[in-house]
Amino acid sequence: MTHLPCGMNAWIFLNEDEPAGTNYNSPDSCYQSLIKHRVYSGLNFLGIAFFEVVPAVQGGSGIQICSASHSDGLTNQDYLDAVLRDARRVNPEIRFLATMVYSGDQTLVSVFAGGGDPQLEAEVFATRLVDCLRASAMNGLDVDWEGDVEAMTKEQFRILFATIRRVFDAQPEKFYLSFSPAWPSSGIDYATLNHAFDFISPQFYDGTPLSAFLDAGMSPARIGYGAQFEPGNAAPNASAQQVWSAVSSGFTDQGTTYDYQDIFVWRLNSGNYQFEQAQVLILAELVQPSAVASFDDTAIVAAAGQPSLTQLTIRSGDVLHAIQAVNTGTDPSNAGTQPPGTTIGVFTLLQHGSSDGSSQTISIPLADPIVAVSGYTGVWGGASCVVQITLTCASGAVHGPFGSMAGATGLLPFRQPGQPGQRVVAFRGSSGIVSVPGGGQIGVITRLDSVFA
Repeated sequence: MTHLPCGMNAWIFLNEDEPAGTNYNSPDSCYQSLIKHRVYSGLNFLGIAFFEVVPAVQGGSGIQICSASHSDGLTNQDYLDAVLRDARRVNPEIRFLATMVYSGDQTLVSVFAGGGDPQLEAEVFATRLVDCLRASAMNGLDVDWEGDVEAMTKEQFRILFATIRRVFDAQPEKFYLSFSPAWPSSGIDYATLNHAFDFISPQFYDGTPLSAFLDAGMSPARIGYGAQFEPGNAAPNASAQQVWSAVSSGFTDQGTTYDYQDIFVWRLNSGNYQFEQAQVLILAELVQPSAVASFDDTAIVAAAGQPSLTQLTIRSGDVLHAIQAVNTGTDPSNAGTQPPGTTIGVFTLLQHGSSDGSSQTISIPLADPIVAVSGYTGVWGGASCVVQITLTCASGAVHGPFGSMAGATGLLPFRQPGQPGQRVVAFRGSSGIVSVPGGGQIGVITRLDSVFA
């Protein structure tokens, strides 16, 4: 399994408010969802879009957050301050990158608009950049390389980013340089790119293959993976599992196998923000699996907007060995990556438990959800575990029982019903390993609780 030295990362675009009519402080806003469901907890870096180059009073140039207006008089600066504050509260270890605007008159090309000595202009900008980052307690610069930035010449590229790297390295704290190209460009000085940047996350969702970046001269030791979960996207960017499948085995270049340096997801707050945020939570679990035996899909499903449970895969034999849920959303905010206008998002959660026993997959109609889970716990293989479950739907239809309970002792019945109008949307619990007669070990579910909404 691949190692991601620069971690699991995502971008956020401050200009946009979702759902329509909300602002940062609205209880149902995409921004509050990030806090409530702790989406920030799985990220190493957050790229905040977009910053722009602005003339400085003292001459030369610096950067600032792009301007945009929001309801209640809030500005992008207010949003920036709030994101920095709240993301740190959720994840004190998170680091922030100022993501540069890629079009218009305030891109990085404008650092050289004064017509003076290019090296001096780069020195002034790099110094002001550090001042700006330090003032906000941010940790580096992310360069979205597409659009108008390609007007930069290769020599300007070399001067600017070599200078920023040198100024960054002269500081007592670590500052990062990240590069996010949509495609290779003749304006990129690849020697400087490979030396100056900590990691490079090509926007593979735009369709340019890895080979094109490698052939252009990008170092395989610097390459990460740019992913996207917005509507209209296709494989391998349609789900967290697809992205992880593309990343987890790394890649080979000229006979050498390399790990991807990071996964960078565009973004956390588009029109289907519930799908995006849930996929980031699932992807974070794939990137860094929990070392503990407990599991809880509550936050993922809540971030997804509480979509209905539509499929369960259950592994059982004498007892319950594993459970895996699939939820389906029908709201635009959790629409998934299907073509625009399609309001169906499919959330495949991780399997909890082992691959022991036999597998059965059941489909659960949206119109007939599971409203109660019942069964038995007991002692099997010398350990307490869930030995059988039965699922009851709103119509009275029953799925199961799953688990024969053969060899189990100390049986205790349980029943988990929801309140009127509620249905099961997720599960939490724990798994473990037990010894079996004749030697060997087998995985079981030791506790299972239903989550209703």
